[in-house]
Amino acid sequence: MTHRIHRRQLLSLLAGAPAALALPGLVRAQGGAAAPLNLGFQNTSWGTIAMVAEAEKTFEKAGANIKAFQFDGGKSTRDAMVAGRIDVGVLGAAPFIVGAAKGDIVAVGISMYAGRTNAIVAAKGSGIKTIADLRGKRVASQLGSATDSVFQTKILPKFGLSKSDIQVINVPHQNNIAAMVGKSVDAFAGVEPFPSVAEVEGLGTVLLDYSEFDIQPVFLGVNRPVLETKREALVAFLRGWLQAARIVREQPDKAAAIVTAHFKSQGYDMKPEVIKRMLTKLDITPTFQPNLKEYLTAESQTMLKQRQIPAVPDWDKALDTSALAQAMKA
Repeated sequence: MTHRIHRRQLLSLLAGAPAALALPGLVRAQGGAAAPLNLGFQNTSWGTIAMVAEAEKTFEKAGANIKAFQFDGGKSTRDAMVAGRIDVGVLGAAPFIVGAAKGDIVAVGISMYAGRTNAIVAAKGSGIKTIADLRGKRVASQLGSATDSVFQTKILPKFGLSKSDIQVINVPHQNNIAAMVGKSVDAFAGVEPFPSVAEVEGLGTVLLDYSEFDIQPVFLGVNRPVLETKREALVAFLRGWLQAARIVREQPDKAAAIVTAHFKSQGYDMKPEVIKRMLTKLDITPTFQPNLKEYLTAESQTMLKQRQIPAVPDWDKALDTSALAQAMKA
C-alpha cells in the first residue's frame, strides 16, 4: 500500500525522529532480507518505477518488505530520510547532494536519467515564446528541487537572465498546472507528466526541455546505517526495483496503464496519451555513468558558492554500487 505524505504528516514524522534515531540497536537487530524498509518517492514521472513495483508487487516477489510513501518532491523525501523516517528515497541531484553533505545519505543506484522529463512551460496566450521572454514574469518552480536548481543556475543564465529578472513562485510540481490556469503564474519549470498535460490539453507550450542543459540523474539514495545494518533487505529491495524497471523498459503499454491508474487514484484525470508521451522521455538506467563523479563535483561546487552546503561531499564514500551489483547478479 502506498501512503501519500502531506506537509502536516511530514512534520509529524519529523517530530518523532529523535526517538527513532536513539535506538540504533533496534535497527541492527532487524536483519535479513525481510527486514522492513520505508521507501519515499515523488508523485511525478520520477516515481514511475516505484508505482509499477507497487502495482506488480515486485518487492514482495523479491522477498523484500517495503512500505512506500509518496512525496511532492525530492526535498521532502530527503528531509524525511535525514530524520530517519524514510530508509530509501528517490532523489534528484540537488536534494541528494544536500543529503550527502549535511546528512549521511549514500547513492546506491540510479532510478533514471531524466533530462527530457523536465521542461519550461509557458501559459497559452501569455505571449511568451522563448526563455528570454520570461523577464519580468511570474514562474512557478519548486524550490529546493533538482528541477529548480537547473532552471536557475543553468537555463536562465544561458538566455542572459538571473533569478532577479523573474519572479519565482514556490509551487509544488503537482500544482503547477492549477497555478498557471488560475493565472497566478505565467509559466512553470516542471516535471512530467505536467508539461505533457499542458500540451495535450492545450493549456500551454513547452519552450524547451532540460536535456541539452543537464542529464538530471535521479538517484536511489539510502541512509548509510541501512546500507551497513540492513544490507540483505536493501539487496532484496533492489532486486524488486530492477524487476519493475524492466517492466517499464520492456512493457511500456503495461507500465502506461499502471501509471495512468495511479494518477487517477490520486485525483488526476490524465489522458493515456499524456502518460505514454511521458514514458518515452524516461532513460531507465540503474548504473552510474562514468562521468557522474565529475558531474556531482561541479554541481556541488556551485551549491557551495551559494552556501547551500558546508563542503563538497566525498563521492568515493557517497556513491556505493556494491549492493546494486549484488542485486544484479541475483
